Amino acid sequence: MHFISYQPVDGEHIKQIEQSGANYIGEIGPFHVKKFWKTLQRLWWLKDVCRKREIEVLHCHFLSFNAWYAALSGFHPLVITIMGGGDVCGPDWKPQGGLAPALAPYSLRQADLITSWSPLMGQVVKPWCREQTPIKVVHGGIDFRVFYPAEKPGYLRERLSLPAGAKVIFSPRLMRPLSNIHQIARAAVEVGKKAPDAYFIFAYPTSTIDTEYKNKIEAIVREGRIIDRVRFVDAIPHSEMADHYRLADVTVSIPETDGTPMTVLESMACGTPVVVSDIPDYDPHYIEPDKTVLSVKPQDTAELADAILRLLKEPDLAKRLTAEAGNRVRLTGSYEAQMSRMEELYMSLLNNA
Repeated sequence: MHFISYQPVDGEHIKQIEQSGANYIGEIGPFHVKKFWKTLQRLWWLKDVCRKREIEVLHCHFLSFNAWYAALSGFHPLVITIMGGGDVCGPDWKPQGGLAPALAPYSLRQADLITSWSPLMGQVVKPWCREQTPIKVVHGGIDFRVFYPAEKPGYLRERLSLPAGAKVIFSPRLMRPLSNIHQIARAAVEVGKKAPDAYFIFAYPTSTIDTEYKNKIEAIVREGRIIDRVRFVDAIPHSEMADHYRLADVTVSIPETDGTPMTVLESMACGTPVVVSDIPDYDPHYIEPDKTVLSVKPQDTAELADAILRLLKEPDLAKRLTAEAGNRVRLTGSYEAQMSRMEELYMSLLNNA
């Protein structure tokens, strides 16, 4: 595999890419309009890479300008993966802004295969695709060598100065408005009034942080007088992510739009119950309200607080949800299962080329 990024990649991540067996080629860079000659240069560079490296399948993740470049290159077979979140958002999504209304549909029409992280997203983009283009659900998959139930990690409890009897609620999503972190903060205030042993952990990678938004979150918990029971943690190393789920008694993920989020599936694999948004974006095989998760309206603070309290105070409910969630994730959600499916799709494309 040869890897081309559409955003800058630091040296450590390049090393990880190459350790996985891929060859890092470089960054394609943004799509210029006024300086169109730069776009033409990058387009020619992509075509040259595909020719010299004898590329057989060109696969784009996200329906962004990287997919525009790929579509304009004329390369086939072309695969586009729709990721959700800030990519294709909700059942009423339409490409908006700048060249997107023209180039996003063009890219979809050029694709020979569309994969999406949930059935809904596939249906949302279907009107822009060719009728014969297959649309398949494939997600990133969980590495069960890393994500599995285990003892609560004492080192994290010590590092975060959590009391021995603390009940931990973990918010793993990026600290941005789309993730509704402010709603989780408001619910934390309500939970704190009824559960004095409840502590909240918010992930906030400084490399992607919206400082104004983080200040808003801090103001909410400070005014709610629970700042001493809130912990903000910087980018979590992949090697410690599973332990954060194991430390937690509840994981909360309530974005306005989504795909089938790895944070939710990872939490399920680690045996931690999850509260999610009541939105149609998810793959119902994994995320089924009252069967594998509790779901709430993302803007309903009281409902979210109540769901968190239920999971903290009703261990039988938490156990029932995590047992079913764990079974479903282990059945089809492994990295090996999902990537084997992707490999089959690649081979089908090549055999029919």
